[in-house]
Amino acid sequence: MKVSIYLKKQASLDKELSRSNLCFRVRERSVDIKVVSELVVYDKYWDMETLQYKRTTIIPIVEQKRIAEQIASIIEVIERTYSDKADSSWLKQSIEDVLHPTIAYERTHPSLLKRIKEYAEKFEGTDGARQAILRFERQMKRYHDYHREILGEQDFTLFVETLTIEQMNDFREYIKSEYLFREQYPDFYSSRLYYNTKRKELSNTTIINLMNLFCVFLHWCKKMQYSNNDVFERYGCKVPTYGDPFYLTREERNILYDADLSDYPKLTIIRDIFVFHCYVGCRVGDLYRLTKDNIVDGFIEYTPQKTKKCLAKTVRVPLHDKAKKILERHNCENGKLLPFKQIYQYNQGIRELLKHCGIDRMVTLLDTHGYQTVQKPLYEVASSHTARKTFVGNLYKQVPDPNLIASMSGHVDGSRAFARYRNIDDDMKRRLVEMIN
Repeated sequence: MKVSIYLKKQASLDKELSRSNLCFRVRERSVDIKVVSELVVYDKYWDMETLQYKRTTIIPIVEQKRIAEQIASIIEVIERTYSDKADSSWLKQSIEDVLHPTIAYERTHPSLLKRIKEYAEKFEGTDGARQAILRFERQMKRYHDYHREILGEQDFTLFVETLTIEQMNDFREYIKSEYLFREQYPDFYSSRLYYNTKRKELSNTTIINLMNLFCVFLHWCKKMQYSNNDVFERYGCKVPTYGDPFYLTREERNILYDADLSDYPKLTIIRDIFVFHCYVGCRVGDLYRLTKDNIVDGFIEYTPQKTKKCLAKTVRVPLHDKAKKILERHNCENGKLLPFKQIYQYNQGIRELLKHCGIDRMVTLLDTHGYQTVQKPLYEVASSHTARKTFVGNLYKQVPDPNLIASMSGHVDGSRAFARYRNIDDDMKRRLVEMIN
């Protein structure tokens, strides 16, 4: 078997800078295979006898060395893999294996993007968690496209097996700066955004949560025995920093319950959903799944979707008289408890409701971009989750027993999230001091 190389000239008007593609030919008895490679040389300075550039300062030393090494590597692969089944496809692949090692690796190792897609398809958690995985997949896809099209790294591909901490940090820097890239390359991003969100910087908390999801995914890959790479352990999950919880006091909640909203039918519905939500304290996803069948002997019974995989227990919350009266006002179709709105309409309606009812108490928040505290009126920052915090926070002020309250809020034992919902306020401190008198 003989390997030879010849030139195929490219069309050019400039004879001084004419270029040619290197072509590889393999011959063995009845076999005669020819493939034009993407390797290009300048005819004037190329020596076909030695298969390298003549002495010149025109062609950079690095380029001269690269071409010679690639030719030698291609010939070595051809001689090593040649068989009686050799054809043009084999020769093309042999050349590609040298010029594009990432593509060669991907033939036997699914890329990180393919693994994320599989992870999303096999995920058995809540819809909210699944949506987070799909957002992560889209961000990772844009990260790959950015490297390939904007930075010119055409073969850029990450693999679970070879992922490094440096690559994880590079992805983190990308998502941190993506809002700036969107302004710099609007055409690139216009077709790659799932929906046209407002361009804004991600908070540190959001970035930490995203990178923690990255680590969870890599742990899943190791558990599935796709890889022994423990880079996620060395990277380490981080704990986001949160400010003190804010929620409605009992007095503020009662203001909403007693408000005359007869001239505002839309706010009336939002008020009923929100106040009822404050009395049952479930996650909004669980709230929207509740039907009349969930009412058993004066209790709301349900299995929290978020924790059902690790702790499939039924949560029972006794219905307050005001919650019962709210339910009596509505007779919904399909057995629904209340005329639930779209989540974004619910959140927007809560803020409008609080503002209309004068719930404008200033609350202190932690700006998770720069970790500086800021103050805003409650009606600007309230959401559906405020109802859950109102339930937990007001109960904890009355009976500071985390196990009892967690049994009604659906938190698992030792939940870090549960600790963020309650706050040791000044009244609780005063009562404790009075106890030592």
